[in-house]
Amino acid sequence: MLYSAITAALLPMVFALSPVGQEFVGKCLYYQTTLNPLPFTDNKKNCSLLWESFRDAIAFQSPCHVDRQRFAGFCNESQHHVPSNKFVFWEHVYETVMRYTNRGKRAFSISDTLTGFLGDTKFCGSNSSSDGVEQDRSKCPGYEQTPTCPWPTEAAFWATASEYYSKSAQGEVEIMLDATSDPLFTNESYFIRFELPNLKDPRVTAARILLAHNSALPPRETCSGQSVEFLRRKLSDNGVTNVTCKINPSSLKFQLCSENPVLPFCSLDCDPNGAPLMYHQQVFIICWLLVTVTISTLLY
Repeated sequence: MLYSAITAALLPMVFALSPVGQEFVGKCLYYQTTLNPLPFTDNKKNCSLLWESFRDAIAFQSPCHVDRQRFAGFCNESQHHVPSNKFVFWEHVYETVMRYTNRGKRAFSISDTLTGFLGDTKFCGSNSSSDGVEQDRSKCPGYEQTPTCPWPTEAAFWATASEYYSKSAQGEVEIMLDATSDPLFTNESYFIRFELPNLKDPRVTAARILLAHNSALPPRETCSGQSVEFLRRKLSDNGVTNVTCKINPSSLKFQLCSENPVLPFCSLDCDPNGAPLMYHQQVFIICWLLVTVTISTLLY
């Protein structure tokens, strides 16, 4: 009831914002009241203040030359509790990891947090708008870093958000990578530059590397490949020595097969004891044939 009253009181201020500001505040309210309300039961974030912090980071800034530390205030203010053992990091598997985490109901990628949810769109600054924020998002360069656009606004945001998110990771973390990519990641990826260096003992106690293989072709990278060995070494240097790796563990395999049941490995599901069902079917058929032959021999 109190939050409804606060929301109603904020509406006049929301309508006074630019369209981008209105969308931001609306997403902020939706996240806290509907998408992931549990962390905000006793301590709700002021969405108008968060918008001011976010806007100040990008207002009147060159779209291609933004200091990533400008987002430090917003990333700090928008952080919230994420349960231990629920942190997921990824590279090249955005669609798969978003279905895997189920918007925080199963686990949390950075995009499932309030910080990432609010920043998961196109944005940049402008010298021609009244609030310094570009209203025509098609004019924003995106997040790709190029020689002519070394630090676009979105790249600056995601670099800082990734750093803050990884520094808050606790317990066993999951790292999901695309087994059809070769290599699994590059040295320029956000994960390698801004997340992996912060996955350290004692906050992080273990790491599970999940290689998502959503193809009928053989994986291009495996758990014994160079990329995974590189990860093991880096994590070990950080004090995280309990590192496991698996291609399509059951939790991920069931998801992939429900989406694309014609994949070859979907017919090789195992029973709770770990034996392939096809093996049990073959044994049953052989036993049935032996029994039939034996009965026929006795009768005739």
